[in-house]
Amino acid sequence: MPKFEREVEIDAPVEQVWKTLTDPDNWHQWFPGIENVSQTTSISTGGTFEWMSEGKSGQGTIQKMEPMKRLEIITVLGKDKDAHVFELQPSGGFFWQKDDECKVKYTLDTLMGGGIIGNFLAGGNPKETLRVKKSMHLLRKLVEKQ
Repeated sequence: MPKFEREVEIDAPVEQVWKTLTDPDNWHQWFPGIENVSQTTSISTGGTFEWMSEGKSGQGTIQKMEPMKRLEIITVLGKDKDAHVFELQPSGGFFWQKDDECKVKYTLDTLMGGGIIGNFLAGGNPKETLRVKKSMHLLRKLVEKQ
């Protein structure tokens, strides 16, 4: 299962980043492949949603949610199934303000089979690497402009 990771520092407190990260109305602006979201049952563990990408409909499930710390989402589009894990932690700041920045780590696991050969081939996929990098850039930009 090839994994693609990216870590960014966002110039905003964890609470602000979490609010943007967990708002499905914002996902089309930064979440990889999602053009719009509908049919959201809840933004909590077990919550589900439908999403569109290039005219195709997909489903998503919130696998795990630890407020202000971790969000795990599974997305399915046709035969493609991906796990998205977002981990947040406060960082940066000056001596008297230690929590004015947030470090976000995003891990995309393509959940594809294929054993060692499949993992080796998919692991070098520049498309997924760029998708993860772009998503974190867009999330940072969205949060910092709020």
